[in-house]
Amino acid sequence: MPGDYDTLCRSVWLPRPIRDKTDHAAALAAIEPLWGHEKQMNKDQADWFELVADLIADYEANTEKKTKPLPVTQRLAGLLETHGMTAADLGRLLELEPSMGSKIVNGTRQLTTTHIRKLARHFALPADYFLEV
Repeated sequence: MPGDYDTLCRSVWLPRPIRDKTDHAAALAAIEPLWGHEKQMNKDQADWFELVADLIADYEANTEKKTKPLPVTQRLAGLLETHGMTAADLGRLLELEPSMGSKIVNGTRQLTTTHIRKLARHFALPADYFLEV
């Protein structure tokens, strides 16, 4: 690995804004040989490494997909499956007709605050887990 900043920029990778996946992959490939060797770097190598690492971090922070939480019906269905429960069990847990559990899971019936409290207590989760976001 070159020891001076100019050669790192000319021969390895010229630090510049990362705008797409191709730029990102090139920056990662350029920085990879120095990763984990920070203590052995000279000042020019450390400066170049820090700049490229910052560019990579900025790109990753700005392009991370902001994932939306699953709809409450899917979260609830997952909880039931994980706990070996059926929709009818959900209805009984909420002190409703067993058939109402299916309506809640498929979204045709909404959870009430009383239902949410019971679910939060039963599954040991915060109440807001059962709210649509």
